[in-house]
Amino acid sequence: MRRTIILIVAAMMMSITASAQMTKKDTGNGPLGERVSNFWKKTKKSLDEFATKVENDIQSENSGLRRVGGKYYMNIYDTNLYKGDDCEEMCSLCRREFEKKYPHVAIRSCVIPQTEWLTETVETNGTVTGYAQTLYCYIIGKDGNEGFINAKFVFERQKKVGEPYMNTRVKWPLWVRTDVLTNSIMEQLMMKK
Repeated sequence: MRRTIILIVAAMMMSITASAQMTKKDTGNGPLGERVSNFWKKTKKSLDEFATKVENDIQSENSGLRRVGGKYYMNIYDTNLYKGDDCEEMCSLCRREFEKKYPHVAIRSCVIPQTEWLTETVETNGTVTGYAQTLYCYIIGKDGNEGFINAKFVFERQKKVGEPYMNTRVKWPLWVRTDVLTNSIMEQLMMKK
C-alpha cells in the first residue's frame, strides 16, 4: 500500500512538472476554458495510464494472477511437482473440502505445483527465532458444460528454532480463493501459459 501511494504521488509530481513545461503548442491559442480542458484531458490520460501501470504491477504474474478480459484470475496448474510423503494426504484434504462445497462438480485435477515448501525466516529484533513454511494446492473442477472452478488452498506451518514444525492455521488446509471460469476464459488461461 505504501508503494502504491508513493507511485501515485510520483505520478502527480510528474504531471505538475509536465504542466510547468507546457508550450503554446500544448495549450493552443484558444480561450482559457479550451486550454484548461485540453490540459485536463492530457493530465487525466497520463494519470489513467499510470494508474493502469500501477494496477498491473500490483496484480502482476509474480502474485500468481493473470489478466483476462479486464479481470484477474489465478494461473491454471495441472501438474503436481511436490513429491513429499504427505502429498497424497494434503491433496485428499483439499479434495474433501472442495467436494463438500461443490458436490456436483467433477474434479479434473488436484495438484501442488511446488517442488518443496516455501520457507521464510522469522526474525525478532534482528535475531532469527524460527521459520515459516507455505505450500499451495490447486483444484480444477468441471462444472457441467458451463465452465470450470479453480480453487486455491494453502497449508502453513511454523517452527521455533530447534523445535518441530506445527500447523499454524485453525483450518488445515485454508481455502483462500475461488475463480469461476467460463469455457472461453479457461481456454485463454490455458493458452497463455
